[in-house]
Amino acid sequence: LNGGLERTDLKFFLATLAFASFLEAAAIHKRQVNPDYFPGNLNFDPLGLYPKDEAGQKAMQLAEVKNGRLAMIAITAFAFQEFVSNQAVINETPEFFKPFFFW
Repeated sequence: LNGGLERTDLKFFLATLAFASFLEAAAIHKRQVNPDYFPGNLNFDPLGLYPKDEAGQKAMQLAEVKNGRLAMIAITAFAFQEFVSNQAVINETPEFFKPFFFW
C-alpha cells in the first residue's frame, strides 16, 4: 500500500504466482480424478501427525480452517496499519520480513 510492494523483486513475485497457479491447477486436477480428495490431502505425513480416526481428522481440518482465517485477519491488520501510519509495514516492523539470523 505504501511502497512496500515496490521493494519486492518482480521475478520473485512472478515465480511465486506461477508456483501458486501450478498448485491450484494440480489440486483441481486431483479433485476431478479422485472424488475422495479434499484440500490439503497430499498423502504426505512423515511424522504421523494426522489423526487416524474421523473425529480427529475433522478436528484437525477445523483447526486448519481457523488458522487460515487468523492469517486473513493478520494480513488485514497489516493493510490497516499501513493505512493509519502511512508507512509500509516492512519499514515499520522489518523483523517480521527477514529471517531471524539476519537481525
